[in-house]
Amino acid sequence: MLTTIVVILIGITVFVFVKDTKDASRPPLATLTPTPTTEEASTTPTPAVSKTTVTYSDSGYNPTTVTIKSGDIVVFKNSGSKIMWTASAAHPTHNIYPGSGIEMCGTNTLVEFFDACRGYGLGESWEFRFDKRGTWKYHNHLQPSHAGTIIVE
Repeated sequence: MLTTIVVILIGITVFVFVKDTKDASRPPLATLTPTPTTEEASTTPTPAVSKTTVTYSDSGYNPTTVTIKSGDIVVFKNSGSKIMWTASAAHPTHNIYPGSGIEMCGTNTLVEFFDACRGYGLGESWEFRFDKRGTWKYHNHLQPSHAGTIIVE
């Protein structure tokens, strides 16, 4: 009789422990995203996103003008010995690209804005997805004469 009670208590303990462990690692049901069926996926194509690299050197950005499609990403890679802080024109406000501005740096906003908000050294890079169509000038905040243009079609 005592053995049966001990076995039952051990079984209950194991069941509760395993159940709690599984529940802790599982996200809440409200955050689960349904996976589209093959039919749904084929009717809603995902647009291709391209990445274009602009290289920064001691003499500035290269190429200085890039043409991309809306939604594409530009990677700004520092290959120079100077620090690169890429941001929207105009210096020093960085507010030409819609929603951007140097005052946004250091805030906890979920909005993406065209400003690296810090310097990047040799070998580092920063990227930005351009969703707004237009011609957007940018510069190195730490050396404003180094500038370029992104044309978003």
